[in-house]
Amino acid sequence: MQNDFTKAQHSQKRIFQRAKKAHMRRLSLIFFFGAALIVPCLWKTVGNWLEIRNLDAAIALAQTEKKQAEDENTQLTYEVKLLQDDEYIAKLARGKYYLSKDGEIIFSLPEDNQTKMAEKQENAADSDS
Repeated sequence: MQNDFTKAQHSQKRIFQRAKKAHMRRLSLIFFFGAALIVPCLWKTVGNWLEIRNLDAAIALAQTEKKQAEDENTQLTYEVKLLQDDEYIAKLARGKYYLSKDGEIIFSLPEDNQTKMAEKQENAADSDS
C-alpha cells in the first residue's frame, strides 16, 4: 500500500533514523575527544601515584637506616668514652688478654674457659654474617 499515510510514516521513520544516526555520531565524537583529554591526565596521575609510593618506601628505608646509624653512633661514642679511661683499658687487657700487673699471678678456671669459648663462637658467628 502506497498511500499518503504510509509514505508519511516511512518519511518520518527515515528522518528519525537520520537524526538518531547523527546523534550517535555526535556522542561518539564527544566520547572520543573526552577520552583523548582524560586518558593522558589519568596516565600522569597513576604515574605520580606510583612515584609517590616508591618515594615513601625510600623514605621509610632511609629513616630505618638513620635510626640504626644513630644507635651505632651512640654505642661508638660510649665506647670511645670508655677507651679514654686508663682503668677501663687496664681492666679490659687483664680480662681479655690475661695481662697482669707486676708480681701478680692469674689463674684460669674451667668456667672462665667455657665462657671465653662461647664468646669466641658468638664473635665468629657475628663476623660470618
